[in-house]
Amino acid sequence: MKELMLMYHPVKKEIRFLGKFKGEFVEIPYDECPRLEKYGPGSGEFLLQNHGEKFFDDIWEQFSRDTVALTFKGTKIDYEDIQRKIDDYNETKGKEIFKISDYIELPSVSVIYEEISKFCDETIGSFEDQLKNSEARVTFLRRKALFEEKRTSLDKDEINLCLVGTYSAGKSTFINAIIGKRILPESINSETAKMFKIKNEKIPRVSFFVNTTKDARPDLIQIMWNGAIDQFEILRGLGNTDERMRDMLAKEITAVAQMGLKQHEQLCRILKKLNDVPNHEQQDGSGYVGGIIEVGYPIPLCKNINFTFFDTPGTDSNASEHLLILKDALQQQTNSILIVVYEPTKMEGTGNSVLYKLIGGFKNTKKDEAGASIDLDRSFHVINQADTKSSKDLKLLRNKKVLVSLKEDDKIYDEEDRVIDLAESRLFFVSAKAGYISKAIEGDVDLEDERMWLANHKNEINNEPSLDPFTEKPTAISSDSGMFYRYDKLANADFETKQLIEDCDAQLKSCDTSLNGVVRRIYINSGLYAIEQEIIKYAQKYALAVKAKGLYDGIEGLIEFVKSDYEAIESQARKSKEQIEENIKLMKTTMVEDIEQAHATFVARITDDSLETQVDEIKELVKEIERRQEAASRQADKMQWIALKPEIFEKKNTIIISELNRYLQEIDDYYKQIRGRILAAQVQELKGIIVQKIKEYKGIDEGLIRRIANISDTEIPPSEIGALKMNDYINEQKAILIFNTMDKKAYKRDLERAFNAQTVEQFIAYKEEIIKVAGQRTAQMVEEFKNNIDTVSGSLELLIKDETKAIEEQNKARDVLEMIGKKDEELNRRIWAEEAPSEEKKE
Repeated sequence: MKELMLMYHPVKKEIRFLGKFKGEFVEIPYDECPRLEKYGPGSGEFLLQNHGEKFFDDIWEQFSRDTVALTFKGTKIDYEDIQRKIDDYNETKGKEIFKISDYIELPSVSVIYEEISKFCDETIGSFEDQLKNSEARVTFLRRKALFEEKRTSLDKDEINLCLVGTYSAGKSTFINAIIGKRILPESINSETAKMFKIKNEKIPRVSFFVNTTKDARPDLIQIMWNGAIDQFEILRGLGNTDERMRDMLAKEITAVAQMGLKQHEQLCRILKKLNDVPNHEQQDGSGYVGGIIEVGYPIPLCKNINFTFFDTPGTDSNASEHLLILKDALQQQTNSILIVVYEPTKMEGTGNSVLYKLIGGFKNTKKDEAGASIDLDRSFHVINQADTKSSKDLKLLRNKKVLVSLKEDDKIYDEEDRVIDLAESRLFFVSAKAGYISKAIEGDVDLEDERMWLANHKNEINNEPSLDPFTEKPTAISSDSGMFYRYDKLANADFETKQLIEDCDAQLKSCDTSLNGVVRRIYINSGLYAIEQEIIKYAQKYALAVKAKGLYDGIEGLIEFVKSDYEAIESQARKSKEQIEENIKLMKTTMVEDIEQAHATFVARITDDSLETQVDEIKELVKEIERRQEAASRQADKMQWIALKPEIFEKKNTIIISELNRYLQEIDDYYKQIRGRILAAQVQELKGIIVQKIKEYKGIDEGLIRRIANISDTEIPPSEIGALKMNDYINEQKAILIFNTMDKKAYKRDLERAFNAQTVEQFIAYKEEIIKVAGQRTAQMVEEFKNNIDTVSGSLELLIKDETKAIEEQNKARDVLEMIGKKDEELNRRIWAEEAPSEEKKE
């Protein structure tokens, strides 16, 4: 049997292989392992979750086709993943080829992130101290500012939790339970139901757009909490808005404050009032709120991760707009979780267009005509109100196939029902109401009727796990009611499911008999603890690891910058005065001229034709547009003419137009995805041309080239282009006119012509923006090249003017380079540090 150690780090995204030699594990160089070389740092980042059978095949082939005893060093989450992968691999092969004989635990990604963050502060402080009297201080401070900008942007990264489900399923209650305060209204008017976006922010706020007519520019309204007066106040907007809207909001804000309501209660009342405002244009011209209402409020799930909730109404009010918002939020599947909430007595999703189209679009990883690329298998499915069902019913629901369909009025033609197989899903059972009340009691924000409800249901929820009389361990799902987490099932991942339930059982065991202990037991039994832990685990596995990697790369880039600066000084200080003078003259004249000429030539080559013929991403964008054009044509074919009344035709036309607007938005979304890659590639291509030119100069050594070419990462500004809409081209009146003329082909012909014209207009705008921004970004890079030349020249001039200063600078360079080496070692030591072993891990 071969003994092997795998060391995997989710932040560095690298894997190392170590073999046993004289009783010790020794790292195996990748160049000695041809089958494993593809997994090395030279081949890019390694993400464990993206590898499967082929990875283990390569290990087995590399090590003489022997059985392998693995020691795994990594985080607990990654250990669980690789354990599951090994079990699946052995089962596929029909025998045990791999087994984990030992496990060395790394700290969680959250702890690693904290260590990297702490290291960043310490390292920057050390550099500032070392460089305070150095010529390199100015450029260091410039790079430090760029690093701090990147750090700030990383802190803004969000995990989107997108909730969908039928009306009355309890989505708002579920969010209120996680937040621990009732900020979202739970009894709402289904006809005017709004979509809420709740962001993790310290100071509560509300913002939304108010419209009066479709053509009028909407007003942005912002309502912010003022702690000095303990109430909300309107900060912006309402100047041009309907007087009735202004009066309504002002009266409600004043009224809830005078009632002495708590902050979250005031917020809930304001949101409930806004939820009753119409969604569509009114005949009297009064204001309406047709879009999303954004709410800022603290979300206490994980301090290092910003979560954002999207709460969609379980109705078809503004369904098309809500679908576009959700699809945008779900665009990055490693940063998003789709959460489908069910009410157990009404599982079928009849009448929910958003849920229907999300499932239809996201059920395959391959792109369909709607452009979806989200894997539905990563979604969470929550059966809420579990306290209303018996243990027998809950067991049956674990294997239910749920049908989701459209209402007849919303069908363009005979669309098929969608099916969600809960047996294959990540499924959670929850009493959001019990979970909320337990948190409300703990936070001292509960109400009398909530305590009464809990008192009446305490016996159903306040249970402990039954113990097997022989093993004295918790039994599997039994007749015990109220312990809803024990029905949870993480798809087919039996190991993960077992770990989740064991964690919940252990948490229950730690609860004492005090009031706080009873309240916490109810919280755990409600099922809320289990799904919160899975949400946090998901976020840490993906988003926090990405955030930590960004911070790690940022500080490594700063270290490398200082290193290249002092390597250049140290190497040039060994040259003669004449050589240094010659290099200064060359850099300030010929080199600058050549860089400017290279830029002018490069920018002139970026044209419409070159983008379409030479840039692969643009070629793919053209294919995406063509696919949407074909899809638009198919939508036009869906219009039925036989026995349709004009008003029915008008309604069906509205549905088709909303679909075509969605296609235009998806084309725009695709462009936004590829835009950054295209522009970054343009900048990198010019950088390569300039560096190659610099290498041709005699006397300019590698150290000096690295310093001159030490350019900061290209920051691509957001696009200023948005998707066009079909409404301006095919409106309801024109559709009725076509219907009345009975020219069946005219509708499709006009629809296709208008849609294609929109896509062409968007495509032209995209190319123009690429050319414009590429010119701007490459020009900024050229300026940075020239700034580097000025800085290096200034340092070299100092070397030849003051011999004493030159010696000091050379010694300083050696000291800084030595410090950098130690800092680099310290950073790697910290992130590979092991957790202290425990008895549980040894088992």
